Amino acid sequence: MIPLVSFIEQPWNLTPRLDSTISVIYLGLVSTGIAWLLRFRILVNNGLIFQSQVSYLIPIFGTILSYIFLKELITTKVLISLIAVSVGIYFVRKADYKKTT
Repeated sequence: MIPLVSFIEQPWNLTPRLDSTISVIYLGLVSTGIAWLLRFRILVNNGLIFQSQVSYLIPIFGTILSYIFLKELITTKVLISLIAVSVGIYFVRKADYKKTT
């Protein structure tokens, strides 16, 4: 895809603005850096099994934030699926805790 996109878009002819360049650098370094630091902190404190469970928290927080900021409706199906995800995380976490003690 890169050769095709380079041929069509010709990015070497573009001159990005300074604020766009600063924004890309900020998002790449600061936001991604903080996210990776949090990820490694979770890994060190809670272990690999919980680290894999963190990805299941994304839909939960996405639903909560979409309700708060975008005023999206939360239907019964959404609530049931979020409860199922939460129960699954609980059981995996409980099983992991029993193995370590």
